[in-house]
Amino acid sequence: MSKSANCNCNCDLLLWKNPIETGKYFFGSILTLLILKKVNLITFFLKLFYTIFLTTGTIEFLSKAFLGQGLITKYGIKECPNTVAIIKPYFDEFLKNLPVKQAKFRMLVFAQVPKNTFKAALIAFALHKLFSWFSVWTILFVSVLAMFTLPIVYVTYQKEIDSMLNCACTTIKTKSNQICNQICNKVEPTIKKIGPLNTLLNNYKQKQGISNDSTTTKLAAEVPISSSTSTGIDLPNVPNSNPESTSTKEFNDSEIQHENVL
Repeated sequence: MSKSANCNCNCDLLLWKNPIETGKYFFGSILTLLILKKVNLITFFLKLFYTIFLTTGTIEFLSKAFLGQGLITKYGIKECPNTVAIIKPYFDEFLKNLPVKQAKFRMLVFAQVPKNTFKAALIAFALHKLFSWFSVWTILFVSVLAMFTLPIVYVTYQKEIDSMLNCACTTIKTKSNQICNQICNKVEPTIKKIGPLNTLLNNYKQKQGISNDSTTTKLAAEVPISSSTSTGIDLPNVPNSNPESTSTKEFNDSEIQHENVL
């Protein structure tokens, strides 16, 4: 219930259901990004710290010298806020989910599900190119603008956008099929000109009684694939199970569903 409530709250925020509340987050994010771009945070906080230290030290010294009692120690904060109690629930939740995330990352790195590993490689490559072309600040700024504008634009013009996307997908699919057919038609004569390959194809045609009008695509689909091949080198057998007590297992793989990690 809490997750669905948070999702609905976030959707309402991005859809400008409450313009005042959404405006606070939107303009606050823009202002924060502008400050990060214009202000050097390291020098800013160092200047803030030494100004506070000099001010409190001077007031405390002068008040003790002339009044006999330090004003800072008398009226200052006596206890620190309980930051441990505030941060501890978030750390506990993070540590609770860490073994599962760690096991999924290990499965991703060692390609237990190759499809997910390929997806991760493509995403990492795309992010690498993106951050090499644009600065982090530019990406954050564009992301904030898109986050607060694209959802409301899509909801407002949903029918028009969906029809355009369907038309674009249909066109792309048709063009891709045409290109694939053209490539196959162009590659077939080239393959026939290769002597050894053409000889093998002709021998197979004679044995199977296939006419010359059949395409290489149909021929390749009809070629039987041998279930076993003989080689001069015998490969060693791979053990079915890992050696016991050789490594620490952070999480049982059987408890993790084979789902898309990314």
